[in-house]
Amino acid sequence: MIHIRMARRTDAAGIACIHATTWKEAYRGLLDGAYLENLSEKRLTARWRTHLDRREEDRDEEILVAMNGRELVGFANASASREAFAPWDAEIPMIYVLKEHRGLGIGRGLMKASADHCIRRGMFSGGLWVLRDNGAARDFYEALGGESQGRKSDSVGGQIVQLVGYWWRDIAQLAERSTQSISPGRF
Repeated sequence: MIHIRMARRTDAAGIACIHATTWKEAYRGLLDGAYLENLSEKRLTARWRTHLDRREEDRDEEILVAMNGRELVGFANASASREAFAPWDAEIPMIYVLKEHRGLGIGRGLMKASADHCIRRGMFSGGLWVLRDNGAARDFYEALGGESQGRKSDSVGGQIVQLVGYWWRDIAQLAERSTQSISPGRF
């Protein structure tokens, strides 16, 4: 059974493993191969541990994990918008689910939990940025009612990439859409 909860400091290694694994799968051919191969779970663990410790200082931010029994299989991050001029109040900068656990509704559950957190913190619109060429993620956000909202360039691993913004004018609609069925087996 899948359970979603707030991340704990002890989840840092599991989050790092998912972070490295899913990036290597999702961004193969989209980001520099050497950069992806050099993603270090050890360095990511230290980064996530620090991030989880720092989260105590920012109550608008939450890191959520999806558990399948005792196994950590996905995570999401929700916070106030990191950009002053974004049209959304809240941002979901990261959501990743291990490949073998996709299609079980975990991504939708993480999106709902993220949206619910944002609403509790008084943030009523939400958005995110995704690699323009990441078709699977874009399909997921569109299936959840995300509207395309702008484009920008950014640097990832020293490589300039193109991003597309998705937003939900009313993040409560994201929470609601996340509980609805979406083409079985896709997400």
